[in-house]
Amino acid sequence: MKPVGGYFGLELNKGGYSYHEVPYTFKSGRSALHFILKECKPTLVYIPYYTCKVVLQSFESAGIVYKYYAIDDKLEPVALPELGKHEFFLYTNYFGLKNTAVNKLSTRYGSQLIVDCTQAFFTKGNGRSWYFNSCRKFFGVPDGAYLYPPDAIPVQPVAGNNEAYVVDHLIKRFNGQVQEGYAAFQENETLCGPEITGMSAISQYLLSHINYQEVMAARRANFNSLHYIFKNLNQFAIITDPESVPMVYPLITPYKTDREKLYSNGIYVPTFWAEVKEGSKYGFETEQKLAESLLPLPVDHRYQETDMQSMAAVIQLAK
Repeated sequence: MKPVGGYFGLELNKGGYSYHEVPYTFKSGRSALHFILKECKPTLVYIPYYTCKVVLQSFESAGIVYKYYAIDDKLEPVALPELGKHEFFLYTNYFGLKNTAVNKLSTRYGSQLIVDCTQAFFTKGNGRSWYFNSCRKFFGVPDGAYLYPPDAIPVQPVAGNNEAYVVDHLIKRFNGQVQEGYAAFQENETLCGPEITGMSAISQYLLSHINYQEVMAARRANFNSLHYIFKNLNQFAIITDPESVPMVYPLITPYKTDREKLYSNGIYVPTFWAEVKEGSKYGFETEQKLAESLLPLPVDHRYQETDMQSMAAVIQLAK
């Protein structure tokens, strides 16, 4: 019986928007990857050294062996292995800008390719390879991920919704309390682990109210605004295609940028990824340079061209 009486909950109705219509939803990218590994049971997976190390949680949970590979300054594999029958290759669609590289790898490896689209929410699966993404890296939701399996491989949707999440950071950010909500944000990141479960009901409802076409247009416009400003300064080679929807604008300046000056001006630029800074010890010099020098500048739909110009002005002075 439905509970009667008591206190009220959030007044949320299902919205009219959708982008990913696949039935395979998970609480996080790590959860989706764990599911893929359990389904495929590979004997070995090649993974990029330039990645967030929380991805290893999925391999540990599934008991799967992995081996690192190096990327070049275009964020593409330096060398491609010949895969054995039960071996897989995982590639990250970095910053949502590597669709062309993904397509080439998919043609080569087919269903033995896993595409990490946690930085490329708007990339959909092609029916040949495995794709998974992450919702909370693009929108104000507590959890969520979508999975696209190869068409030839039958997959059953996961039963049940995630209930292990907090929303305090979303409420505090909504109220303008960015720093005050950071501890709750970190707590929620821990909760979005590799355990296999479906997306929460609240995230599904919130995502149905997002005008995805407007979001895509805003990201592309903000990206182009920053590129117009930095194209002669940027030491990162920007290569895009019309279909790309960028997560960030990747900037490498010819000088060392003082991140503290950025933070003091309310510009919160993450590091992708701090743990990669030891890469040169293991022969991953390009990865270490990216971790130390790259500034992933926000270009999302919360901002307009004037915001991009203001942020660029601070960055140009943060030497």
